[in-house]
Amino acid sequence: MPIGAVRSARFSALTLEIAGWLEAGHWTTPQDDLVRDRGDLPITFAAAEKLSSRWRKMRKKGRMLAELEAADRHKLRIQAKKLRYAVEFFSCLFKNKRLVKRRNQFLRQLERLQEGLGDLNDIAVHEDRIAAVSVGRRQSSPSRAFAGGLLTGREDARTATAMATTTAALAKLAKCKPFWR
Repeated sequence: MPIGAVRSARFSALTLEIAGWLEAGHWTTPQDDLVRDRGDLPITFAAAEKLSSRWRKMRKKGRMLAELEAADRHKLRIQAKKLRYAVEFFSCLFKNKRLVKRRNQFLRQLERLQEGLGDLNDIAVHEDRIAAVSVGRRQSSPSRAFAGGLLTGREDARTATAMATTTAALAKLAKCKPFWR
């Protein structure tokens, strides 16, 4: 942002308007009793609820990891990513030494799970592309079929290792105590 824009009267007015809204906006005195009561709770309660909810959803889907199709594994990967973002976002709320240690352990295992799910997703994408190249041509050649088979075999071989790594990461993550409780 150019320095002139920051010095402008328009920017000053915006800054004052935002400050006024933060201090005395209608949101500070909600009419709904439930909303007002929730507003009086410390943020750690809301953070713990959000983290617990994301953790529950991910664990539930993760229990069926071996049976999941590629699209559902990708959804699990997105859930893991959302959980990790939430953990990182709320991390400053849980500062005591024991909780920091548990959070770091949780994040390490969550990162390993994401890497495993990412590998499985890469394999699925590679297999789709191999199939598209093999089938998408009008004229099939023996060398193209051989290359497609070779690549498919390589990806199939990687699948077992990636699934074992991901399953192990999920098991270790499941053993971690949630630091927000």
